[in-house]
Amino acid sequence: MRLKRERKGIIFLVLIIAIFLALIVSFYIYLRADSVKDKLKTDPIIKALILIEDGEKVVFTDVFLAYAESGKGALITIPENTGAIYSSLGRVDRIDAVFNEKGLAAYKEEIEKLLDLDISYSVEIQLKDFERLADLLGGLGVFIPQPIDARGPNGEIWLLPSGAVNLFGSKVSSYMTYSLETEEEGAMQERRQSMLVALLSALRKNRNLIFQNANFKEFSSCFKSNLNKKDFAELLEIITSIDYERVAQLEVTGLNQNVDGKLLLYPFRNGDFIKEVARRTVSSIIQASGSGGDRTYVLEIQNGTKVQGLARNTQILLQGAGFEVLNVSNAPSNDYEQTEIVDLIGNREAAKSLGDFIRCSKITEARVAAEGENVETPNFDFILILGRDFDGRYVHGQSSGGQEERQGQ
Repeated sequence: MRLKRERKGIIFLVLIIAIFLALIVSFYIYLRADSVKDKLKTDPIIKALILIEDGEKVVFTDVFLAYAESGKGALITIPENTGAIYSSLGRVDRIDAVFNEKGLAAYKEEIEKLLDLDISYSVEIQLKDFERLADLLGGLGVFIPQPIDARGPNGEIWLLPSGAVNLFGSKVSSYMTYSLETEEEGAMQERRQSMLVALLSALRKNRNLIFQNANFKEFSSCFKSNLNKKDFAELLEIITSIDYERVAQLEVTGLNQNVDGKLLLYPFRNGDFIKEVARRTVSSIIQASGSGGDRTYVLEIQNGTKVQGLARNTQILLQGAGFEVLNVSNAPSNDYEQTEIVDLIGNREAAKSLGDFIRCSKITEARVAAEGENVETPNFDFILILGRDFDGRYVHGQSSGGQEERQGQ
């Protein structure tokens, strides 16, 4: 009997010691864990993976970058069919296969390698919670150029009106998931990113409502993150402080190739281009505006290729070089063989500086209007038309000596 009591006493003592050690470890981890605001003191750029899911399937992935002090931010879309040899899988495949087979941690790690960024935070939103957020926020505003009336492969009905509309409930999911044979993959990614921007803009607009104690639990329940409640609130405060009218919207760009029956998007220059875009994006959003200096030249970038998103990503590269990009559009055709710079102001030195940065020697000078001639004055100094010889960073195959022509404009 005495032996049994001694054994019980030892077991009880061991349990007390185990509980005490667990409390010490938990308290130590709590003290060492940096809150979002503490982490910003050493790294001022917020880097978060935003993942839209339908059940366990990836619908859309964006990397969110923001600098709270300037209110500037950027979104980089990671297409689900981005192809590479993924170490977590040990094979060539689509990047969403990593999420499907290995989970979020491996998926985030592969995206970190792709962009050469350390991503601290992850935010997951299920489509049903995306719908709920839209309802809580009074709808999400998007522009739909043409009405949608179609059916999905599993009998889904996709009905959406055209024009500037406010979407609620299931219409949000329809907008995110509908797929038409006539729609290119790049256009689909842009559409989904526009819906994410609409959500983030609505969160910013309603931030006072969201952070009321009675409401925050309802809103925060729509998100799943790798942060505790307090730290997620800090992250959401920063997310809702960004000006989404000025946010840069980018994406991984490359060439599509069919591999084992799968259409894979291989990033330009073996991924070096998107890494440079990411680096310059971080520099761009942290750079103080209005720092003075020499005159800033204003550009329009036109995409003269079939590569989706090429002009938008090039925008970040040129902004990092001190140029201001006023407009990004498609060129009159998508089969330009050569990249060219159209000089609208007759400044050969500045045009050559732009050309040197991307190794473009084809510079044409627009005809200068005669005195008294009624010609509309452009809002930009140069037009950069991207051709097939542009690999996302440099122009290849043009002579180094440069060439200048004159043309009517």
